[in-house]
Amino acid sequence: MPWELREIGPEWDAHWDALAGQTPESGFMQASAWAAFKRAEGYQTPRWGLFEAGELRGGACMLSYPARGNEGFLVCPDGPILPWSNTPRAREGLRALLAQAEAWAARHGGLGLRIEPRLPPPCPSLLRNATRAPVDLNPIHSLILDLTLSDAELRAQMHPKGRYNLGLAERHGVQVTRSTRMQDLPVFYALFRETSERRSFFAEPYGFFLNLGAALFPCRMAELFLASWQGEPLAALLMVTFGRRATYLYGGSSAQHRNLMPTYALHWAALQAARERGCQEYDLYGYDPFGQPDHLYAGFSRFKRQFGGVRRDSIGGWDFLFYDRLAETLANRLAHA
Repeated sequence: MPWELREIGPEWDAHWDALAGQTPESGFMQASAWAAFKRAEGYQTPRWGLFEAGELRGGACMLSYPARGNEGFLVCPDGPILPWSNTPRAREGLRALLAQAEAWAARHGGLGLRIEPRLPPPCPSLLRNATRAPVDLNPIHSLILDLTLSDAELRAQMHPKGRYNLGLAERHGVQVTRSTRMQDLPVFYALFRETSERRSFFAEPYGFFLNLGAALFPCRMAELFLASWQGEPLAALLMVTFGRRATYLYGGSSAQHRNLMPTYALHWAALQAARERGCQEYDLYGYDPFGQPDHLYAGFSRFKRQFGGVRRDSIGGWDFLFYDRLAETLANRLAHA
């Protein structure tokens, strides 16, 4: 039976989120609320569903940011959603989505489509006509904690030093509170910004988190966790939950009272909350499995390893170029040279 492809609007949000949330190869960047956040950031978010006998079985939510000369890319983070284990069927669905994306690009601009399903290596044969993307939207290495384990089992898999540090934070009375209030974003952002300056990594502007909170807090897809001692904020993180997975997305800590190990209490509270929400795994995100001192995630990875967990790799981003669009763009440039 051939796929039926059609654009799906907000009336399909609940069905779409149920499908994407339970698809292991997908993730929070395919969520309806995440698309709303990206629209607040200036993106267009076309979404197409693949139907089989009238039932929604797959599809893709795309992101497109206006670029100079309509030379940007359509991007499909955490997708598309396809029956990847059924290669012939997945190939048919991918072809339909590619044709639709190219038609959309002809009207709105775009030179290609970048997809990034959470597939483990090696790259499947149906992507043989794609090229490896120069950048990835998600880290290709993550560290996953299994939330179906008991507290005792989670503590047992921790590194002994990590287990000691968690106990130290608990003995010193580090308190962790949860929040979905916009009023708590300044506390989170101050700690996040302080950490970015201390560790020399790029910090998204405050407006980014205002848009994220406005879109994700009302539906509790995002939640803040704030660790404090004697009323002083010491660490904070922002967790995203979608379907079976919770993701540690952003965090920061103060240079004060680091001996109290507040970040351990913080993550322990976050994974407990994720389990309460029905999540089966806690994704520590961005991870260096090789122990390289100059790796982007080197310092963060030393901390994350203290929790144990299982390494998970993905194939990263892959690009499909729209050659007719490329030829047209090149001709226009030559004409105006």
